[in-house]
Amino acid sequence: MPSQNSDVRALLIVLILLWVFFSPDGSDPASLTPPEIAHARQARFQGALDVLNTTRWGDFAPDALPPSPPAPPTETDGPVDGIGNGDGNHKQGPRFLNITGFSQLDGKGYAWEDLGRFRNRCREWSRNAFPSTTVGRLDDDDSWERSIGGGTWKNATGTLHGTWVRRPGTVVRQAAGYNLSAIAPGATWPSGLVEWGRNISGDHGKIELRIDEDEGDGVYEEKVEGKTSKGASLAREIQAVATIQDDASEASSWSLLLHGVHWPRQGAILLTTSSEKFDGIFGLPHLAPGPNFFHTAQHLLNQTLGKIIQAREKSKYGFPGNPWGSRMEDDDGFPAQCEYVMYLQLLPLELSRRYESSQLLESYIEELERELRHPTGAPVGRIPDLRASMVAWSPDCSFFLESKGPPEFPSVDGEHLVGMKEDMFTYTAKEWLIAFAAVMLGQIWLFKAQMKQSSTPSTTGRVSFWTVGTMLFADGMIFVTACAWSLNATVTLLPCLLVTFAAFISMFIEGAFLSEVWKIQEPERRIREREREQAAAAANRNASSSASTAPPPTTQPQPLATQPAPPPAQPRQPIIVPSDGDIDEAEQLANLLSGASALPLPATARTPGQQPPSNEPRPPTPFSTITGRFVLAGLFLLFLSAVATSWPSHIRSFYVNTLSFLYCSLWVPQIIRNTQRNSRQAFSWRFMIGQSFLRLLPFAYFFLREDNVLLADPDPFAFLVLVGWVWIQLWVMCAQSVLGPRFGVPRGWVREAWDYHPVLRDDFDLEGGGAKGMGLPIGLARTGTGLSSSSPTEERGRSWSVVSLTGTGTASTAEAGEGSAAAATGSAGGARNREREKEKEREKQKGVTMRSVDCAICRELLEVPVFNNNKGSSGSSESAASGITGVFARKAYMVTPCRHIFHTNCLEGWMKYRLQCPICREELPPL
Repeated sequence: MPSQNSDVRALLIVLILLWVFFSPDGSDPASLTPPEIAHARQARFQGALDVLNTTRWGDFAPDALPPSPPAPPTETDGPVDGIGNGDGNHKQGPRFLNITGFSQLDGKGYAWEDLGRFRNRCREWSRNAFPSTTVGRLDDDDSWERSIGGGTWKNATGTLHGTWVRRPGTVVRQAAGYNLSAIAPGATWPSGLVEWGRNISGDHGKIELRIDEDEGDGVYEEKVEGKTSKGASLAREIQAVATIQDDASEASSWSLLLHGVHWPRQGAILLTTSSEKFDGIFGLPHLAPGPNFFHTAQHLLNQTLGKIIQAREKSKYGFPGNPWGSRMEDDDGFPAQCEYVMYLQLLPLELSRRYESSQLLESYIEELERELRHPTGAPVGRIPDLRASMVAWSPDCSFFLESKGPPEFPSVDGEHLVGMKEDMFTYTAKEWLIAFAAVMLGQIWLFKAQMKQSSTPSTTGRVSFWTVGTMLFADGMIFVTACAWSLNATVTLLPCLLVTFAAFISMFIEGAFLSEVWKIQEPERRIREREREQAAAAANRNASSSASTAPPPTTQPQPLATQPAPPPAQPRQPIIVPSDGDIDEAEQLANLLSGASALPLPATARTPGQQPPSNEPRPPTPFSTITGRFVLAGLFLLFLSAVATSWPSHIRSFYVNTLSFLYCSLWVPQIIRNTQRNSRQAFSWRFMIGQSFLRLLPFAYFFLREDNVLLADPDPFAFLVLVGWVWIQLWVMCAQSVLGPRFGVPRGWVREAWDYHPVLRDDFDLEGGGAKGMGLPIGLARTGTGLSSSSPTEERGRSWSVVSLTGTGTASTAEAGEGSAAAATGSAGGARNREREKEKEREKQKGVTMRSVDCAICRELLEVPVFNNNKGSSGSSESAASGITGVFARKAYMVTPCRHIFHTNCLEGWMKYRLQCPICREELPPL
């Protein structure tokens, strides 16, 4: 019996793991930051904000050409502008800002030579989004942003995903070429830095963007004389989490946090990262593609950044960290990482209806967004997708990332970044969660119906423990996942609770049925364990016998010593058994110790202090132990899945496909059990087909639908493999039900089992499985004068049925009849007998004879084929017995080891309740 402390230890381990997973982080980062570092960071941010307030468009021009010697002025010369705005102070060559990452450094600095290239690419993406409104515009036209916009989502909160391609920068930059101590003197940098984090080395990969835009205080709108000005006059604060995956890298994807500005009327978004070596949020307006973007972004950031700095100054902790930092993890192994500047251009909505004016279109989009944010039940039709094009630039690692899509790539290669708004994503998630709960409830209904059919020990014993255990384990994992999701769910709480409830009910019902299967199949496990012990004991005896047969060592002959004669055996006292037949072992021991020898001990009794024998059967394993193993296996799978999120994409995909394949192999244990027990069918076809269909539906959603809630990559080929594998299992079980559970399986692979559908022959041996010696089942065996007349309806046969075949049998039948039967023995009787003789000869030539007997269960006629073994028909009888027709003919009857024969349906229905012969009550092997 297992120790009682084992369950306590398992429970303690589970509680520790839950505490590690769900305990909040109680450490305060402010308490770990030295005050001098917090004050230095605060002073740096305040200085960067002052620079942002006092600078103008064009003050940051690191890619400007160096000044050339002035030419002699002429009378026709006008004012010269280095940027194009007519400011004579901007003709001094490269210009930098006193902001970390934007200042002029000694030696090699950031790759600002590509700033102009980045701005041109931003303008190009915007013009590609609105080609009809930007025809004839030049790249150096600063009023270009006034002619674009319209027809895009005004609030970009949502999720985007797509693929990207990498393009190298003009210059090459490596981590070893930077003097980080000069760029950020207040930070501590390791010496000999070779590699930076978040670096992209592959040519292509995937990206996922989760955009969050707040329409509260972080909004700035520029108005001229009380009216809204044209161009980029409205700006809103925005942030996004980018998850980038490099297909050429062995590492998994990594995430970064970006902050920036959204211009809703143009659908343009500019984001940047910030760190100790790059204050990108303070220099973001100078990275904008045009002066109007710069002006509104400067005013917006002056407001929002100034509020955050003032709030942190009043706090006692100051700046323990960077509030605009881009690192998602505090410790990711890289002290320095690549910085990113990202430009997104929202694409126009794909609407089925065309609007005559832009004002009507803008009004419709505003009403649509208002309905999504605050539903009132108004009909909205199909919700357009959230689409955007992207160009990202790393100024320190010197490379570009661009989304794949038209016009540079065909539509089959990519549609840039596609996703859905957060409101639509939430609504879709609710729908699919409710649908998944309906799938779980359908599984519960099928399981309840199957439990009614498998309610007897005979039918329950056919069920494979591991098939039901696989279903229970999968539903248990769904229950744990739904519980974890419900803890953090807000708008999807009710659908999550519905899925949790359905998974719990399914897990409870399946667990109850599995415990019943475990209890009923306990004798089988004891028999297998006893056989293993006997095999081990036999192997030990063989080893000891081989050692004893070795020649003994030669010794000198010793004289024979006279052995003392054994004492005479004491006469055994009679055993007195009480009338109730109950003999208490404790009473036997007490009588033995007190000298009462009249009642001897049974063979299994032990004296006090005697150790139990080694071959004593072990107590049955309780189902609670199996439950603990399932829980530990589930925790291990959760840990492994959490670790798998950091694996490379191809390894992670292989891991998911392997788990899916193992889960879809749930019918394989049942196929094996059918073969071992020689059982044709354990579950109903409604249960097997229904469970297979319902459990494949979630795979169809995630493997075929591109915009699933987990944003998983679709894999139609893997789904077809899973469907084909489940389909193969169902066909194998169908073949087992029709052709037999061991059809096509070599006999040496499985142990012998009773065949209820044998081939019946004239010399059939029921115990030997076909050897000569015992004869046909009772009711079909021949007597000396013909067939045994155990059936009162033998004369009811058809023209091809053989009943009384000899003349003696005919005469006796005629004498036993009455007057009408005696009259029929004339010419008509002779003709009938001659016809039967001819039919008999034809059947002998074919090698098969149809014989009749009454079924003792339904009292109806049962006709079975009996194959002849004469030499002339041996070949034909063998082919008839092994053919498809012979296989289907044998499925109509069942023969028991006690030589009784019944209809298949009759005996199977009987054996659902009792494993005893209906006639002689002899024990029957299970189906």
